[in-house]
Amino acid sequence: MALRWQRWLDHLPLWLAWGAAASTGVYDPGEISLMALPLAAAAVVEALRRDLSPLRRWLEAGALAFFVFDLFRGRGIFPVAIHTLFLLAGLRLALPRERPQRRQLLLMGFLLFLTSAVSTTDPDFLAWTVAWLLAAMASLLQQSWEASAILRPGIAQSPPYRKTPLWALGAFAFGSAFFLVLPRISLGLRPVPFLGLSSGFGRAGLSDHLDLAGQGPIQPNSEVVLRIIPTPGLGRARDPGRTAGLGLLRGVVLESVQGFRWEVSGDTPEAPLPPVLADIRPPGGLQQAEFFLSPTPRGILPLPYGLVGTQRPPVPLRRGSGATLRWRYPTPRTLPLQVSWRPDQGEPAEPRLGPVRWAQLTRLAPELDAARRWSLRLAPQILPAPDLARTLETALRSWRYTLDNPSGRAANPLEDFLDRTQAGHCEYFASAMALMLRARGVPARVVNGYRLGPWIAEGGYYRVSQNEAHSWVEYWDQGAWHVADPTPAAPATSAEGSAGLGLLSRWADTLRYRWDRYVVRFSDQDQQAGLGWLRDWLSGWSWRWTPPGRRTLAALGGISALWLLWRTRARWWPGPPGPDRIKALRPLLARLRRTVPPLAGETARAWLLRLGDRRPERLAALAQLADAVDAEAYGEAPQGPAAALARAEAEAWRGWRPTSR
Repeated sequence: MALRWQRWLDHLPLWLAWGAAASTGVYDPGEISLMALPLAAAAVVEALRRDLSPLRRWLEAGALAFFVFDLFRGRGIFPVAIHTLFLLAGLRLALPRERPQRRQLLLMGFLLFLTSAVSTTDPDFLAWTVAWLLAAMASLLQQSWEASAILRPGIAQSPPYRKTPLWALGAFAFGSAFFLVLPRISLGLRPVPFLGLSSGFGRAGLSDHLDLAGQGPIQPNSEVVLRIIPTPGLGRARDPGRTAGLGLLRGVVLESVQGFRWEVSGDTPEAPLPPVLADIRPPGGLQQAEFFLSPTPRGILPLPYGLVGTQRPPVPLRRGSGATLRWRYPTPRTLPLQVSWRPDQGEPAEPRLGPVRWAQLTRLAPELDAARRWSLRLAPQILPAPDLARTLETALRSWRYTLDNPSGRAANPLEDFLDRTQAGHCEYFASAMALMLRARGVPARVVNGYRLGPWIAEGGYYRVSQNEAHSWVEYWDQGAWHVADPTPAAPATSAEGSAGLGLLSRWADTLRYRWDRYVVRFSDQDQQAGLGWLRDWLSGWSWRWTPPGRRTLAALGGISALWLLWRTRARWWPGPPGPDRIKALRPLLARLRRTVPPLAGETARAWLLRLGDRRPERLAALAQLADAVDAEAYGEAPQGPAAALARAEAEAWRGWRPTSR
């Protein structure tokens, strides 16, 4: 590496730490830009070669003022510490630095990278880890090499940067070995306030409310919510019976309507906690699967209709508002939960509705009167609740699904949806049908949850992402709640119709699942299971000698013959005249063939003396090597001295780069 680029090596670990922080998705774009600003300013100072030493006190005072201002913003000590560390790193890069300051920069880069490492468990972060490790090794090598290069005579050479990938591979291998044998420790350091921030800001995702007004287009969101792994032995993966009860995963119930906004009601009975199943093998008539749940800020568990029970959860459950089941404590990583359900009992159980709740579930505000008009238009006759719901559901499914939200900016979005656009996403269809049923005296409410996602054959599970977030209707009849879904089929390119994943996407998702399951959640039970498998394999392994067949012997003979021909090629395939004919010079030729190759017809002595013109300090050693080569070539000296001199000369030319001619 040229000397002018070696100073930039101090910048690389910090920029990689910034890239790792940006890849986690836990910071908003404003914070990412704020972190990059001091590093970019330091890069400009480095490029212009400006000396900011006279401004050191002013820069330090400015950094202190920024720290105080950022602290009083009330964002929390964790973001303030990261912002301040990036600012100090940029300040240290912009000022003159010697070896102690360069070590400080590397330590800052490590701390900044560590704050990102505890905020994510995504396998994509492994690439940032390897890149940062290579940069840190190159920086440490450069600092150590400079300390010893001062003591070497002659022209200073560059450090052997080509060895850093090998060292990084060795460190990775040692780390993997320690990961497998060391005891399991889980600190749970992922910052809880950052969990699931990407599910908001107009993107698809589960919400604990529904608002028809003031919304723009909804953007797709591929953030994975859970993966459903069916229990082996319950039929084929694509068997429709296996997905019974999984078509809609119930999340939160919305009963209160305020204007055009649906919210949870305090009068909604809490959902009962599911019993803990003593045996994870499902009894007859039940379905069972492992729900591999990703962390979310609200901690809502989307579960199938007809829930019977669960295996003892790794984190206790609690009952929440809107008839939800939630984790009692925030979870920093994915958690498995064995779930059993009975598909033929899909209606939610609840005691009979009292007069107060009946009145609340059939109330219709004046601004929502368009639902009454369209209910009579679509189903003018008097019908029982199931027939009325089926008629309205069929009619609404003939309308158009879109995420563009053409009625979101209207003064009365429900009326605009029914009278003008007749196009929208699931929240409009579910809200319109629930209000139409209420207008006809049928208690109805909206449920937010998820549709079942695509089957990932490469991993053996169903993938449910925020793109599958969905809203539907529950209506009351004959002492139970019944399900109706009026939303038409979504296009394949929309958020709710994202079942068509490409082969590369499926393999990438499978890799993430395997990473979460076998690396992030690697526990002492996994260690014991692995050691047990190894012990069983070794105990059943026995050595038996089997004579090789004719084909094997013929293949081995052919490989041996090719190897022998290659080793003796100098005898039957002589090379061109010159240094290439001399075996002792091959190490030096391999080192300098690209920079100073032998010319056509050039003798070994002429080539070696021409090398002396390039590096006069090596002229005496090259002349001695030329004499030794001539002596061995003409039989005037025993074999050996020329080869030793050539190897030593090759080491002297390591890392040399031509500076002229």
